[in-house]
Amino acid sequence: MLPLFQQLGILAFGQVKPTARRFTRLLVGGAVVAVLGLTAYVALLVALGLYLSGLVGATLAAVIIAGGTALCALIVVAIIQAKNRRTELKMEARRRAAKARLPDPMTLQLLAGVPALMRGRSLLGAATVAALVYGVTRMQQRSGRDDRD
Repeated sequence: MLPLFQQLGILAFGQVKPTARRFTRLLVGGAVVAVLGLTAYVALLVALGLYLSGLVGATLAAVIIAGGTALCALIVVAIIQAKNRRTELKMEARRRAAKARLPDPMTLQLLAGVPALMRGRSLLGAATVAALVYGVTRMQQRSGRDDRD
């Protein structure tokens, strides 16, 4: 029995080491790319500052670069807020749709009594539960048709 469990473990978890190695490579590669990207960004800002300082002076060049960077940051913040708002609206629509699919409160109370009916395990209880389930599904099918029309 133990060899069977070992084989099942190899089948189920055999990909753990390659996945961990891939994740480690991705993490290290991402860190290197981030450092190189930031270095390139700083070099670009320095070059832009040197170029602008020759045209308009050092102080005005620093103000222009700071203003441009701040504007880019504000644009990024606005885009993120818009995406977050859209996600919240989608989640709220899903909540409302899920709530609309729920049966009415009376049906919910009837369904809450189903476990008590099943405890007796009588034929009458099983028939009552079957009739209740049939009625609920018919009501939901009819309400679904009304929504589509």
